[in-house]
Amino acid sequence: MIAPPPTVPLRLVDSQWLTASVRHFAFERCDGEPVAFLPGQFVRVRVSEGEAPEFRSYSIANPNDPGRSDARRIELVVSFVEGGLGSAFMRALQQGDEIHATAPNGRFCLLPEDDAKRYVLLGTGTGVAPYRGMLPQLEALAARGVQALLLLGNRTPAEQLYADEFRAAAARIPGFTLRFCHSRGLPETPTELDVHAYVQDALDAFAIDPEGDIAYLCGNPHMVDAGFERLKAAGLHLRRIRREKYQTPRLPGAVTPAPKPGP
Repeated sequence: MIAPPPTVPLRLVDSQWLTASVRHFAFERCDGEPVAFLPGQFVRVRVSEGEAPEFRSYSIANPNDPGRSDARRIELVVSFVEGGLGSAFMRALQQGDEIHATAPNGRFCLLPEDDAKRYVLLGTGTGVAPYRGMLPQLEALAARGVQALLLLGNRTPAEQLYADEFRAAAARIPGFTLRFCHSRGLPETPTELDVHAYVQDALDAFAIDPEGDIAYLCGNPHMVDAGFERLKAAGLHLRRIRREKYQTPRLPGAVTPAPKPGP
């Protein structure tokens, strides 16, 4: 039997419902130590006990300061699905409860060796979490002339997570282009940031620079696959496309989205 991965205890210090089915969590280490992570990484939360405990993966949703790799808190955003093992575990958490999670992992990050002139970032649902964490990095990179294109997909405007934070970033950061892509219709009073389209279709309105762009795709597997094909067709090399699909576990009743890092 394979031993379960080592974990650290985290205490829930705050939470809030973002929509009727999405909850934002803030945790701190029980020993008071900082949490070392890079924006874009994920943790695996233990959601059952026993000799073979089950884990669910969640992207880290909060930033840390540019140039640092630790923070006092680690924040997760969870979309609940009826009957899901991870959903039931996370939904039941109350302030002060403890969970066990693996150390942050993954390379879905803005890397120091990148030569990007522009980052092209596509996300759907809770797949916007890594990009929320990257905002301070993108702002620091903008001071060096690096641009960002952020396309965020949702069914309706009410389901768009962290919309105010992303709007504020677009207004504040030079060279930062934002679009909210609503697949089921525009808000009653749309702005220039709102488009009626699937996020991968909205990509067609922007020219891709095969030499200067680095692209990230996070969230719904169909969007990730469709966006990947569009980017390839536009001439972007595979090494300049980074993917993280939010898959559903194949075990009966376990349907909480889990990110699967890709190249």
